[in-house]
This record gives sequence, structure tokens and C-alpha cells, in this order.
Amino acid sequence: SVFIIDEINRGELSKIFGELFYSIDPGYRGKKGKVKTQYQNLIDKKDVFYNGFYVPENVYILATMNDIDRSVESMDFALRRRFAWKEIKPGDRLEMLSKKLDMVTYEKSIKVMPALNNALTNTHGLGSACQIGPAYFLKLDRNHYDGDFTQLWDMHIEIILRDYFRGHNNVDAKIEAFKNVYFDTLNDKK
Repeated sequence: SVFIIDEINRGELSKIFGELFYSIDPGYRGKKGKVKTQYQNLIDKKDVFYNGFYVPENVYILATMNDIDRSVESMDFALRRRFAWKEIKPGDRLEMLSKKLDMVTYEKSIKVMPALNNALTNTHGLGSACQIGPAYFLKLDRNHYDGDFTQLWDMHIEIILRDYFRGHNNVDAKIEAFKNVYFDTLNDKK
């Protein structure tokens, strides 16, 4: 069985898991990791968990998170240790664009996204965690911006870049430099 938690960092995990905190650790899975919770008195005597709750060994918890979100900082290390981590980079999910965008828009997207991300990664104070993922470029489908890269820039990408640069000096100049990378790559000027 699989239990999926989308954007796990959005909640206060120590409060969400509570007494089950240890039960999600692989070393405490199954009946050997049984715990009695503060709600034990609410469990019916016929319930399989009457004498304590445990996370079965065959239950896998998959969770997603965006590590640029500020709420990630509240996730404590004891909880982090209980999960294996797999980074998914923007380039790892390009197939999602090929399924949703027409061929011309797709081809442009797979040129613009890496060029912009390379510039972001090489910018002091930002780095790879600030890359723009393919989900942004999905907005170029026929149901949204229909291949209009200018609308995508104006309504989404410039906004997120301004958020990244909050508190930095020369924000307008930095945004203009990224805008040039974006549109020069789009128009094959570089």
C-alpha cells in the first residue's frame, strides 16, 4: 500500500504524525513498533489497533515537497531522517511537456527552460533550488496561453523571479538580464 502526501512541508509534521513519529521509521514498522496514542481510549475493542497502533511494513509513504518553499525550514531533522530523498530536477520531467504542448511550443520550451535555469543556477544567492520547472511551461498549452511565451513571462516567471530576489540590490537589472536570456533563447539570438 502507498500513502501519498503532496507538499508534505506545508503542515507541522511533528503535530501531524504525533506519537506515530517513530512508527514511520523503517526500523519500527509493523507490530514491533506498536505505540499507544493519546486517542487509544476511542478505539473499539474489536479493532485490530485496540492494543496499539502501528504502521504496517507494507505501507510506503511517498511525499513531495519543493525545497525552495520557506516552510521547508520548519521540517526537523529527526523527521527528515525517516525518509529517503530523491531530487527531481526540471530536466528530469520534460516528457510532461511533450504530452501537453504542440511540437513547436515544446521545442521552444525545452530550449528556453534550460537556458533560464542555467542562468539561475549560476547566479550568486540563488542556485539550483531556484530553477523553473516544467509545470510553469505547461501553461503554454492550448487551454491557457496557447504558446504565448510573453504571457508566461509576464504572469508567472517574472513574478517568481522577483520573489527570489526580494531584498537583493539592483532587482530590476537582474530581472532584465533573465528576461534577455529567456527571450534571446526563445528567438534564437544566443
